[in-house]
This record gives sequence, structure tokens and C-alpha cells, in this order.
Amino acid sequence: MTFLLVFILVFLGIELFKTQAQQSEKKWKLVFEDKFNQSNGSMPDTAKWIYVSRQPYLWSRWIGNSSKTVYIRNGCLVCRAVPNFNSGNDTAKMVTGAISTFGKFSFQYGKVEVKMRTNIMDGNFPAAWLLPVFPGKPYRYGEIDIFESFGSEGVSHQTIHNHLSNVLGVSQPLTVKRKLNVRDWHIYGVEWSPTSITLTIDSENTAVFYKTSSREELASGQWTFDRPYYIVLNQSVGNNSWNTPNTKQIYETQFDWIRVYQTE
Repeated sequence: MTFLLVFILVFLGIELFKTQAQQSEKKWKLVFEDKFNQSNGSMPDTAKWIYVSRQPYLWSRWIGNSSKTVYIRNGCLVCRAVPNFNSGNDTAKMVTGAISTFGKFSFQYGKVEVKMRTNIMDGNFPAAWLLPVFPGKPYRYGEIDIFESFGSEGVSHQTIHNHLSNVLGVSQPLTVKRKLNVRDWHIYGVEWSPTSITLTIDSENTAVFYKTSSREELASGQWTFDRPYYIVLNQSVGNNSWNTPNTKQIYETQFDWIRVYQTE
């Protein structure tokens, strides 16, 4: 009788634990997706993406979106950096491709996953990342790098930049490096809530960035992520002082699909 009672209590305890665990699991609703299934040679869906214009930053200084740098091939988005042989008055040594969802789609909190692969070559600098639609009042910088890779090191970089690290320079950004073959398909992701940002690779957590409880740090820009963000996918290259590229060769990154979820 005692044994039976213990068994029943243990069984009920296990079932209660299972129920609580199931209740604690988030239920995700798909709110944005692109499988890049258009015909070969076509441009990305303009209902979802815009071409990023050239800007005076390392990653965007040579942008020149065209059918040579951004297009669909075999069910994938291809972003490239190609030699600029016909530059004319253009001083860019290469032409690079970048698209974003700015003005088309943005979200605040949720989960992003992107399946992608890239070259392992000196000078390579691709990325999948998030930027805020509005800078904030007062201005506070925020950036979520879901994936970056630099040169031929064969390492994925995932980084959280806030105002303290990127603008004031008084702290280091949270960054995690993972040695893996970036030439193979991997799923890079981020899960973003009002209190934390979790980075993932192939559904495995790689790092977590938490919102501080310090009012002083918050006022200085430790947590700059309570606002809508948009998506950027791009292929760029380094420069002569960092990650020097071969401006006569082609760099290429492929994106198989991207999905954004939010809790129901």
C-alpha cells in the first residue's frame, strides 16, 4: 500500500512537471518569411525588401545593387561582391550587394532564424543582422548581429552592440565566436524579449545578453532594444587596414530562407 501511494505521488509529480514545462514553452507565430523561391536571375520580393543605398561605412561603402550583386539562384538569395571593372567615375574597387526590410517590415521582440552559408576567403565580410527603425529619444545605438564572418578564419561571430559599447566605448559588446565550417549550411538565430537577447546556432544557445537592473546603466544606454528593428542581409569585404580583400575576385553568400516569429 505504501509503495503504491509513493508510486502515485511520483507519477503525479512527473505529470505536473511536464504540464508546467509545456506551459512555460513559448508558442511562436510566424509573422515574416522568405524562402527566395522566385525564378533564377530574378530580384528579391520588393514587397518585402529594398536595396540598401551606398553609405560611408565599411560594410556599405561600395554598395551597388544590381543583377550582378543581388539575385535569386536555385531557391536562394545570392549576395555578392564583384570587381568593379567598369567603374568610370566610381571610385569603388568592388560592387557589393545588400538588401533590408526597412520600410517594408519591422518587429519588436521575437525570434529570427536564417539559413545561410558563405565563402572562406581573405577579405570576406558577410552579415545577417538587425538595426532599429528609429534611433530613439535620446539617441541610443543598438545592433544585433545574428551572423558575421571575417576572412578565411572559418568562425561565426554573433554580437550585441549597445550605446555603451558602440558609441560611448565604455564597455565591450557581448560577442561569441564559434569555430565551424561557414561554407556549410547553418541556421543562425536570435530570440529577443523585453529582458534578454539569446543568440543561437542550429537551435543551440550560444550566448545571452540581459537587460540590466541598474538605472544608471540603463540611462547610459545598456539596453537599447525596446523598439522596432528591421533586417539587413549583405555581402561586403574588408579594407586594406583590416581583412584585406582581393578586389579582383568574387565573394558570395547564399541565404536559403529567413523567418521571423513572435509569441501568440
